[in-house]
Amino acid sequence: MKRTTFRITGLLFLLLALVGLIACNSEETVTLQGEQNGVVLEITYVAEGDEVVEQSTESEIPYSSLMVTTKEEAQAILDPIVAEIQGTEGLEHNIDYQEDKAIETMTIDYTTADLSEISALPGSNFEGSEDADMVSLEQSVEMMESQGFEVVE
Repeated sequence: MKRTTFRITGLLFLLLALVGLIACNSEETVTLQGEQNGVVLEITYVAEGDEVVEQSTESEIPYSSLMVTTKEEAQAILDPIVAEIQGTEGLEHNIDYQEDKAIETMTIDYTTADLSEISALPGSNFEGSEDADMVSLEQSVEMMESQGFEVVE
C-alpha cells in the first residue's frame, strides 16, 4: 500500500512539474495599437514567459505628420534615418512610400540582436538598466499602455 501511494505521489509530482515546464516555455503574443503625433502604430511582442524574443512594428506615417506633402520629401527625411539602422544584426526594416503616407515595418529578433546596439538606435524606447540582458513583456506592455496604447490581441 505504501509503495502504491509513493508511486502515485511521484507520478502527480512529475505531472505537475511537466505542466509547469510547459507553461514556462509557452509562447505568448501581445499586440498593441496606438497613435503618436498622427502616426498610427501597431506593435506585436512575441515572448517566452516574460522574455520578449521578437518585436514587430508597423507604422502608418502620413506625410502631413512629417510636415511634407510628397513621397520625395518624405524620403528625404526618412531615408537618412533608415541608413543609420541598416545592417543591424537581428533587425529587418522596410518603408513602403505610398501616395500620401509611408508604411514602415520593422522586426527585431532578440535571439540574435545585440540589445545594447538595438537600444542605441534612433527611435528606440527602452526603460530600465542599460546592461539589461532581455526585454520584459510585462514591462514593455505597461510602458506602452502608459503612453496611450491599447492591447488588441
